Amino acid sequence: MDEGVILANLNEVRTRVGRRCQINGIERSSVTILGVTKSVSAEMASLAVKAGLTNLGENKVQEGLEKMPFVKPRPRWHLIGHLQKNKIKRAAEIFDVIESVDSLELAGSISNRAVEGGRRMEVYLQVNSSGEQTKHGFEPGIIFNYADKINEMPGLKLTGLMTLGPLTEDEDRIRGSFELAKSVYDKLQSILGSEFRILSMGMSGDYEIALDYGANELRIGTAIFGRRPTAR
Repeated sequence: MDEGVILANLNEVRTRVGRRCQINGIERSSVTILGVTKSVSAEMASLAVKAGLTNLGENKVQEGLEKMPFVKPRPRWHLIGHLQKNKIKRAAEIFDVIESVDSLELAGSISNRAVEGGRRMEVYLQVNSSGEQTKHGFEPGIIFNYADKINEMPGLKLTGLMTLGPLTEDEDRIRGSFELAKSVYDKLQSILGSEFRILSMGMSGDYEIALDYGANELRIGTAIFGRRPTAR
């Protein structure tokens, strides 16, 4: 895939996002498109950055380590996949945002590593709004019990909520998941204040629906880079 194809794909996504924002009365400038570079070469990732993407997301720390030095100019890097305990130190060193905080223990470990590194790590809480047992994330009913504690941890900057829509073509189920995530987000924002401002949901197959429920960060891979193995 060359730069022209990536740019054409990205422009198509931007057009669709702009159209949906207009329908929903959303400022287009308030929505961030995050390019998901799982299984994408550093060369292709660099082409996407040159085409205007300023945020890229990786699912695995190791792939990020191997790829990041070769992606120029450097974007803001998000970790969007599940973070294993033995990868926390490196993740806290190389990523700008960790979106997949799904337990108090994980948040505490990231906090410790961030303090050791002399930085303030931006993090999102992950909520399991689809109810699927295969997905990570706080249960919607109990996430509020942990948000304040995580927000007060040194070295952390809690700015958002992330969820994954259900793996289905049933639009009602997708909408139900996003509606629940939005209600959790609204309540968390009322608790945590204006610094908590990001609702990250929506992928290549459902990002337009996510915009209907207030998503302001869309994690899009296939629609930009084409289909890769196991990509959504």
